[in-house]
Amino acid sequence: MNPGKFNQSVGFSLIEIAVVLLIISVLVSIAAIPISTQLEQQRVVETNKQLDLIKEALIGYALANGRLPCPATDGINYGAANSNGGESPVGGGTCTVKLGYVPAATLGVSPVDSSGFAIDAWGITQNRIIYGVADTIVNSTGTAGCPLVSSHPLTTAGGMQLATMDCIASKTLITVCSSAPAVAAFSTSCPAGTTLTSSAPFVLVSLGKNAPSGSTGADEAQNIDGKLYSQQDQFFVSHTPVAAGAANGEFDDIVVWPSLNTLFARMVQAGKLP
Repeated sequence: MNPGKFNQSVGFSLIEIAVVLLIISVLVSIAAIPISTQLEQQRVVETNKQLDLIKEALIGYALANGRLPCPATDGINYGAANSNGGESPVGGGTCTVKLGYVPAATLGVSPVDSSGFAIDAWGITQNRIIYGVADTIVNSTGTAGCPLVSSHPLTTAGGMQLATMDCIASKTLITVCSSAPAVAAFSTSCPAGTTLTSSAPFVLVSLGKNAPSGSTGADEAQNIDGKLYSQQDQFFVSHTPVAAGAANGEFDDIVVWPSLNTLFARMVQAGKLP
């Protein structure tokens, strides 16, 4: 017998065995994860994709119409008539609410619930995707060179062009923190060192598995207080998911927003600004 051939044969067999053992270990690790957990992970992935698509649809709407749409409304959570998934009011301007739901009918996005509101991957009415749009007034008070008055520039056709990019950028728009403000219902600023942005033109929020009321923690409460208190604040919280034992309670919300510069750059490229 040729010793070289024997060694080659043994070596090849050991490699095969190692590959098989690796495959088995991967399969075992997958099997060890409960099916329910795998499903929840998949829903998170799908919801992130949905929010990104809706974000692009909102920017696309601004490129086509020179403004962002107003939120959709219903008479249950936001105290306004059911808009059946369309923006309220049609045509923008002064929005019926600045914090409502994604205007899926206006944008042509899906999936939607039976009333036409966009829902996340959990697929139930409680999981309607929240949409908040920045509502600010640009004026010359304290900001030299800005127009005298430009109300609701982000949701008014031609409003951003009238208000000018520099003047809008000088204002506080939607604020996102990595931890809840001390007084959630009447927020004026993020806790020190937790500001992720204070100039988001709009925000999208999925309330995740524990929708609609969320946990009893301060962080998730911040993302639904516009419903609970009808005070339509412009403060939100975003951070990685945490379990119920965390300092500010369980958190599984998914929050996305574009930068104001991204919106402006896309609109300049489309000829809608300056």
